[in-house]
Amino acid sequence: MAENKILSINNLKKTFGEHEVLSDISLDVTAGEVLTIIGPSGSGKSTLLRCINLLEQPTAGEIIYNDANVLAPGYDITKYRAKVGMVFQSFNLFNNLNVLDNCTVGQQTVLGRSKEEAEKIALENLAKVGMDPYIKAKPRQLSGGQMQRVAIARAVSMDPDILLFDEPTSALDPEMVDDVLDSMKALAHTGLTMILVTHEMGFAKDVSDKVIFMDQGYVAEIGTPEQIFNHPTEARTQEFLKRYLAR
Repeated sequence: MAENKILSINNLKKTFGEHEVLSDISLDVTAGEVLTIIGPSGSGKSTLLRCINLLEQPTAGEIIYNDANVLAPGYDITKYRAKVGMVFQSFNLFNNLNVLDNCTVGQQTVLGRSKEEAEKIALENLAKVGMDPYIKAKPRQLSGGQMQRVAIARAVSMDPDILLFDEPTSALDPEMVDDVLDSMKALAHTGLTMILVTHEMGFAKDVSDKVIFMDQGYVAEIGTPEQIFNHPTEARTQEFLKRYLAR
């Protein structure tokens, strides 16, 4: 069966003033694939994610989603954003809303679901990440790991085609990381397309279908987890991974 390409990034560039943060990025993402982006801090990983969901406007290039260029004049960006969800480092929950309302408000306002339907879907997804006992809690009453699991349930409740994760464990205490990674593992290979930026190398090795190593704003190497973690060909990839592989 032919692979169903859901997203293609062609010659993408992003500059801030004179500084080029992304240099000629090209990659394809297959529907249902788990793609992990690794690399040193400042290599452009998070900027790439923010360009994919148009939180940042690319300077040049194409983003092809379901055979249409989302950067073309007249493209319905709102409709695209509704299908490309994002889980941020800093949770981005609404502090004035409880857990359940955080997971239903977007469904009702963006997708037009009834309150009853939105709550049913939210409760199912909160249960999957172990947060259904906390539906009445406000974010300030939760730990960082709990807030991130709510953020994941909220994103999944929007039925995205693609879900982006921008270093979702980087703001967490070490003991909270595993619960969030377990929630993400449960999502992987369920048919949802996932693009992850992470420093959790063991997790990347376990769940990814494809791994990209970024360095200084460009894709230095791309391959399977086996290729990237066990047989990297680029010197920069080898140098970056050496400290992880030695553990």
